[in-house]
Amino acid sequence: MLQDIRKSSQGTIAKIIVGLIAVTFALFGVESIVGGMAGEPEVATVNGEGIAESAYLRALEGKRRQILAQMGANADPDLIDDALLKKSVLDGLVEQSILKQDAVEKDLYVSDQAIDRYIADIDSFKIDGVFSNERLQSLLRSAGLTLQDYRDSLRTEFMIAQPRSALIASSFLLEGERNEIIAIDRQQRSFGALEVSKSDYLDSVVVSDEEVVADYEANKEGFVKPESVDVSFVEIKHADLLTDVTVTEDELRQMYESEKIEYQGEEERAASHILIAIDDETNEEQALAKVNDIAQQLSEGAEFAGLAKEHSDDEGSATQGGSLGAAAKGVYVSEFEDALFSLEEGKISEPVKTEFGYHLIRLDEVVSGGVPPFEELQERLRVRLKDQKADQAYAELAEQLADISYASPDLIEPSEELSLALGKLASVSSETLDPVFSNPKVQRVLFSDDLVKEGNNSELIELSDGHGVVFRVEQYNAPGIKVFDEVAESIREQLVNDKAVDFAASVGQAFIARVSSGEDPVIVAQDMGLDWSQYDSVERNSRDLSPELMAKVFAMKATAEDEKPVLGFESLVGNYFVARLVGVSEGDAQALTEVEQKSIVRVLGESLGAQDYGNYQTSIKTAAVVEEF
Repeated sequence: MLQDIRKSSQGTIAKIIVGLIAVTFALFGVESIVGGMAGEPEVATVNGEGIAESAYLRALEGKRRQILAQMGANADPDLIDDALLKKSVLDGLVEQSILKQDAVEKDLYVSDQAIDRYIADIDSFKIDGVFSNERLQSLLRSAGLTLQDYRDSLRTEFMIAQPRSALIASSFLLEGERNEIIAIDRQQRSFGALEVSKSDYLDSVVVSDEEVVADYEANKEGFVKPESVDVSFVEIKHADLLTDVTVTEDELRQMYESEKIEYQGEEERAASHILIAIDDETNEEQALAKVNDIAQQLSEGAEFAGLAKEHSDDEGSATQGGSLGAAAKGVYVSEFEDALFSLEEGKISEPVKTEFGYHLIRLDEVVSGGVPPFEELQERLRVRLKDQKADQAYAELAEQLADISYASPDLIEPSEELSLALGKLASVSSETLDPVFSNPKVQRVLFSDDLVKEGNNSELIELSDGHGVVFRVEQYNAPGIKVFDEVAESIREQLVNDKAVDFAASVGQAFIARVSSGEDPVIVAQDMGLDWSQYDSVERNSRDLSPELMAKVFAMKATAEDEKPVLGFESLVGNYFVARLVGVSEGDAQALTEVEQKSIVRVLGESLGAQDYGNYQTSIKTAAVVEEF
């Protein structure tokens, strides 16, 4: 069972722990597993069992941190809908409690040994492929967990997963059901089709001024203009300051001297080795005996390169006398690397066992990483130093702008004193596309009383790293109906589009009428200037044709062999499709390989099992008595 969970999760639990957000604890809290302390306030009860307020608050904070982490560097806590967040977290706690109670009631069990084996096999808790208790404890401490907390959380997760695994594993298809599904799924259809594009008629459609006016009058209430403000603003940008920054060569050389040690290259070690592989022909005991014999020959003065050419199973290096060239740490497997970096120059190691076999390793040379010359690093240092100076200049300018604009009755004084451009923008609303004023941080205060009614300047708003703005509402514009001139062109475009769509549909319907009366679709299409195409034995999952067309064609009812039904429909973009079904060929289960048949049965069985589990979950949730406080 644990192996099934491992396959389905693909290491999710381990990855989440490493990311310091364990799903169980971030979503449900520790107390949802081990219970709250007696006498604690509760936020809900499930079948009489309480959910502690502390568990709820911990889960709420964990979920909030998770959302902010997903938002990235510019995360804004104010964008989180607290009401939705609280409901989501509480619903999760309730569901967790229901599933846990159900598992306990059914006496579901996971042994301590199974839990420990699972933990020991998590890659994130390994160093060089070997489980490390120190790493485990370190990661758990970073996540604020104890080992027992983590073991209990895994136990609960596995217990809850058992009903789902059991229902999926026990679901099955009868042979007749399998054949019917394959017959439908692998069905092929032959049909003819054409597409009448509205774009072919856009230029020929005429819309009069009277029609535009009439549409405006009839739909005037739909042309609502939201509340807006006219603003003045001052922006500061790190990028603008960067162009004015200069650095001297003396500054660069001083930076080079203070930081050059950081640019020193890693130490590399040039090595040679002789490998005796452990494989089907040579077992471990034989390999060790052979490598010991070679080591004896080397101690008696035999040439390393010659023995490598004669005996080494590493074909790539054997021809070079065993030479592997120079490499830094991280290139070789851990056992090989540890031995190599513990050798003195010119010395040969004892036999070293790795996953490849036994090695004799010789350290040929230690290559120390040198410091690149100033000239090589000069441009890199220039970029860094300019960026640092621009950061400092931006911080100083931001502080000055915030102070001056706070005390000023308008933005003229800060713009003049700091030599910043004073911008103006009219009719800024919640629908604005301006990159500055569409920013959520700006939108949040755009219509605040402090700016609109009190007439104050805004605070300095950091839109992103190195980009800030201070703005002032100069005029408030109440919501209303847009005047005709504001919307006339968009109305005309929409009417043209609608007429072109209707014209395309009328052409398609005329085609259908002629074909349905008995005319040949190829001849009718030629007569009407349309492109009729015939498609033979097309499979349901074909991606060569429009998904909308495929869905409609495979939904057509297959009729008698001599009947050829025709349909027409308008696509989502307003074009008109016509299709004529010619033939249907059912899929044959016997034409599939045994592997394909088993794969289909497995996938469908799992799908049915998942549906069964969904129904099972619904039933126990419906039966649960939940009281929220």
